[in-house]
Amino acid sequence: MPRVPQIIEHSKLVYYMGVSYDGEYLFANQFFLDRFKSHGLNDGSLKIKDTIVSEDWGNVVELFEKAKRHPGKAFEIIIRKPAATGEIVHTSWEFMADESKREILCIGFDISQRIAYSKKAWEFGRKINQIIDSVTDGFYSLDNNWCFTLVNKSFLDTVNMSRQQLIGKSIWEVFPNDKNYKYPRLYRRAKKEGVAEKFEDYRSDLHKWHWVAAYPTDDGLIVFFKDITERKIERAELVESRNKLSAILNSTSEAHILIAPDYSILSFNETAKQNTIELYGIDLKQGLSILEFTMPNTVDQFVSDFKKALAGKVVRVEIPITFPKGQKRWFRIEFSPALAKDGSIIGVVFNSMDIDELKQYECGLEKSNEQLRAIAHQQSHEMRSPIAQVLGLMNLLKNSPGDVEIMEHIERVAHQLDTIVHEIIEKTEEA
Repeated sequence: MPRVPQIIEHSKLVYYMGVSYDGEYLFANQFFLDRFKSHGLNDGSLKIKDTIVSEDWGNVVELFEKAKRHPGKAFEIIIRKPAATGEIVHTSWEFMADESKREILCIGFDISQRIAYSKKAWEFGRKINQIIDSVTDGFYSLDNNWCFTLVNKSFLDTVNMSRQQLIGKSIWEVFPNDKNYKYPRLYRRAKKEGVAEKFEDYRSDLHKWHWVAAYPTDDGLIVFFKDITERKIERAELVESRNKLSAILNSTSEAHILIAPDYSILSFNETAKQNTIELYGIDLKQGLSILEFTMPNTVDQFVSDFKKALAGKVVRVEIPITFPKGQKRWFRIEFSPALAKDGSIIGVVFNSMDIDELKQYECGLEKSNEQLRAIAHQQSHEMRSPIAQVLGLMNLLKNSPGDVEIMEHIERVAHQLDTIVHEIIEKTEEA
């Protein structure tokens, strides 16, 4: 094999062969002949076409012709070839035409392992995309040149773009690099200082509020974000309700507290603040949980009534509460749903009134009534005794001589008095 350099002739890595301009086999190194069971090329019993997967043969012929038109220039091609062991081998080749000898020199090597790795990498990438697409929050990653490398479906839906439109493109080509937004400054700071940045940002171009978390990596930046537009609107409506309530309710003697669905305190009036300081010795503050101001033995009932109000019901109760300092007081409490403009429930209004004095008055009144009932009952029974005696005497006198008209008058008056006493007894018993 005079045309084959010795290192190539004995190579176990590189394939080398020559083909005439007429397409006839001229020579090949031993590694090629053994790998593809092509020894029949030497005696003419095997054609070059037979050593190539049929679907690739047309591409080979086309490249041969192109090489002949441009002698001295190398052309690359990937060819699938059946190996001696039966499997299909992916090979990469360079063809170069030698015009003086009217032959095409071919040198190649096996890329099957690289193809296999590429397939595995592609499959791994596909699984990664499936995983990140299943994440309901938005996700994307950027390389050190600020170009998109990974995006998930939630992010694509948010920006109304495809993966093909984003992958490899700089974020600053897609989104405004504008100082009016927080993310350009905070993304750069995360990369520069190597710290995570978490923030809320309003995207006027998308008309959305987002909560964003950006994490720096060696390869760039990973970003997660959540659409919080609806929550922001609800919070704004709650704040508006709070402001209106504050103006109205600070003039009342009842305690009023506006509570978010997560039990956080959004607003309260002056009465609620003063009651809390007086009864608990601590200051009522926005953002704290209302459960921190609920006696331990009443928490379960409070939560139950609170959930009913969130479901649209109004709950009213009168309960005695024993406070940390030992005092026991009666309160009239109401839980009612706080409504947005569209009628949706966005929180709970908690109202309470100290009715301890009223309860004491009612208890005193009831005690007085009981005493009056006892006096009336006693007096009515004491009055009946002499009346009964008078009526008995009248029965005796009616059978004795005397002034009949006077006797009848006395009897009539006695019966009237007896009727009155009966009525007093009945009313006393009814009371």
